[in-house]
Amino acid sequence: MPPSLASLVESGLTAAAVLSAAAPGAVFDSAVTDWPGLSGEQAAALLAAETAGVENAEITERFTGERAEGLMRAGAVEGEPIRQILLATTDETGRLTTVKSFFNSTQPFTTLRNRAKAVFDDLPAEAWTVPWLPPDPGEYSAKPNHKYSPALSFHSPILRKSVAPEPLASRVLGHASSVYGARAWSELSLDRGNHRIGYFTGDIQGKPVSIASVMRFDEDGLAEVLACSRPWSSAVAIYSHIKARLGQELGPDYFWAGQPDYDSYL
Repeated sequence: MPPSLASLVESGLTAAAVLSAAAPGAVFDSAVTDWPGLSGEQAAALLAAETAGVENAEITERFTGERAEGLMRAGAVEGEPIRQILLATTDETGRLTTVKSFFNSTQPFTTLRNRAKAVFDDLPAEAWTVPWLPPDPGEYSAKPNHKYSPALSFHSPILRKSVAPEPLASRVLGHASSVYGARAWSELSLDRGNHRIGYFTGDIQGKPVSIASVMRFDEDGLAEVLACSRPWSSAVAIYSHIKARLGQELGPDYFWAGQPDYDSYL
């Protein structure tokens, strides 16, 4: 039986290990770029590099299902806390068919992206291009998928701190969902007791984004959301829009003084 995603990660994820555990034609989605021209070997190498870049990482959540596995890891990048979600699907023999990587916390995510850009210097400039986006229209339309608990806490994919309780957390969730538009949830959803992991895709004015979340429910509804996103450029777009919308309301503790806004990368 091929190794599980958890065992691959715990033994020190490498491109060779990922490729040896993969079925022919497996697809690897790195978080640092969504350039469609990557070969399978290049995508596996990026996935391994960004995963290895998280220091003192430990698996804090693990979900398993039929031909699917999901992990959340917590660690740091240059002292800044960061979480990573890894989602994998397998074929009937247990070989990997897809692996997707997601991160939260914009500045350490940016550090991982910048390291990859420096190391993988054989990739074309298109792999790191940040496309122009039209100005954020600022529209607000909160459409929750679940009933919120009064204790709701939201660890956004782009903020430095979680927001709670429900009135503030739901407000930030509403602005975030307004930025990335209508959500198309994947069929991959794994449950473990009152915890669930899943992901959806959205669109930031023409720029695709995917967000994976570990969600915890209590007797009153959704009580905690720990979210990570991909690719990096979309995460920075959300960061810039939310900072412009809610920066004064939330205050500087929720953002990074050294994190450039999206337009600076154009």
